[in-house]
Amino acid sequence: MDSSERIKHREITFRGPHHNGDQAAGACAFAVHLDGVQDAQPKNPACMWVAYDLQMICLKVLRRHLQLAGFHLDASLMNKLKIALIEYSEENQREAMGLGNCPMPNQAFKPTAEQLSACQRFSRHQGSTERGDDPWQHYL
Repeated sequence: MDSSERIKHREITFRGPHHNGDQAAGACAFAVHLDGVQDAQPKNPACMWVAYDLQMICLKVLRRHLQLAGFHLDASLMNKLKIALIEYSEENQREAMGLGNCPMPNQAFKPTAEQLSACQRFSRHQGSTERGDDPWQHYL
């Protein structure tokens, strides 16, 4: 199987208000540090484009990492149907390559100090004048 069939290009969409606002930019900064992800670019604040090597990671695992990191993925019916079809085809393709299922993460990805500093600029509230210890902050 050549590399053009192994490298997948997908869109991942997000939903609803998020405390970071632009989820796509933060998710891209996070995703590029996962093994197998070759590129990640925000399309708009609610959608990112990602390229990954199917031999190393699949969409199901990538989405699970994003969920564990706190990103709010789109759960609309049309998106669920599209994702189910993609996951089924990737599962079959990995089986044909003799790889089996992707191992699902059971805890959040722990970035290194270098990766964490690259992601921190997306997690700060720009121009926020509220106290950092405000217990209601995560509802905004």
